[in-house]
Amino acid sequence: MNKKPTEKQDAAVTEIHLLDLLGELVDARMLLLRNFIVTITLILSISFLLPRKYMAETTLMPPQEAEKSAMSGIISELSMPGVGLPLTSTTSSEMMTEILKSRSVNELVLQREFTVKDKTLPLYKHLKFRSVEKGLLRIGKYTRFFVSKQGIITVAAEMRNPQLAADVANAYVEELDRINRVKSVSRAKNSRIYIESQLQETNAKLLAATKELAHFQQQNKAVSLQDQMKASIQQAGELKGQIIAKEVQIGVMLQTMKKENPLVIRAQKELDEMNRRYKELQYGQQGDEQAEGEFYVPFTDVPEVGLKLAELTREVKVQETVWELLNQQYYQAKIEEARNTPTVQVLDYAEPPVIPSWPRKKLLVIVFGLLSILLTMIWIFMRRSYRQSRPDDKERLQGFIAEFKKDWQAMKNKIPHKK
Repeated sequence: MNKKPTEKQDAAVTEIHLLDLLGELVDARMLLLRNFIVTITLILSISFLLPRKYMAETTLMPPQEAEKSAMSGIISELSMPGVGLPLTSTTSSEMMTEILKSRSVNELVLQREFTVKDKTLPLYKHLKFRSVEKGLLRIGKYTRFFVSKQGIITVAAEMRNPQLAADVANAYVEELDRINRVKSVSRAKNSRIYIESQLQETNAKLLAATKELAHFQQQNKAVSLQDQMKASIQQAGELKGQIIAKEVQIGVMLQTMKKENPLVIRAQKELDEMNRRYKELQYGQQGDEQAEGEFYVPFTDVPEVGLKLAELTREVKVQETVWELLNQQYYQAKIEEARNTPTVQVLDYAEPPVIPSWPRKKLLVIVFGLLSILLTMIWIFMRRSYRQSRPDDKERLQGFIAEFKKDWQAMKNKIPHKK
């Protein structure tokens, strides 16, 4: 029965305390207003004295995700029945952003010379870094890289000089394009050298096989094979040539990929399937599997001379097929090596900004204005609490203050003074 009146009394006391606090704020409204105005005036004055910074931005189009690499483009145009050829994955927007953040790009930009107020110096000297190594640790404070949901890449540079900010943002794009070109040419060069060596080896084999066939035909007066046997030999020869071309393709892929790469694994599976089909043509469904590496036509009624002629004809056909495929790849690799097209598509180049990005006066005024009101309110409430405190509480508070003064005095005495 006594609990309800107590709760009502507590609520009344609380209401009175809240009204008292509100009354304190109303009484001190001029103090709040004065501190707010003084703070805003002081912050605005300081903001005019702070060094200005300008942010320039360059935007890049997202890379073409469906673009094929040079060697994949070559091989995909070749006619290989029943064989699906892999396509290499292209560089994504996130990958290009990581390249922009890399040491290689940042080092090139820091060493690049820029002109500011008739002074042409490397960027790291404009930014007052002691060395390029020091600049690599601190350049992240001056540059930012963003990727939108649509894949648009933004390169932002914030400097004290607006023209320098625009030049640095554009320099990042130029260095990114330069590195991409160097890497592409290097890849194409490695592929071209590898295919060139295979082409020379195949050319020598083709020449030797052609001479041997001509000599055999001249010696044995050119034995004629049945139409069915000719078709079988031709099919096996073409398939063998495709197997060798596939082995070359895998060799090219291994120049830039690991064996565990899904594209290499897929190409290896296709090679295994072509080898299985070749063995079926070579030995039949239940042929002798111990005679690997040699070609024997499974026709028992063909004369020995016919078998030898079939073997020589098949060898010439194999080398011709391989030579044609390698020759196409070789010239396409030379085209890729000599290509000098831009690898980066710029949507908007950076222009010198007019409005500084720092200091943000509106933000500073709002933050410090609200902070001044909050601190003033805390001061008002603490002052009211001190005036309404009991005498013993005041004595305890004064005792705390005295203890702090003693500690401060002891610390000052320990600090050595200069005479």
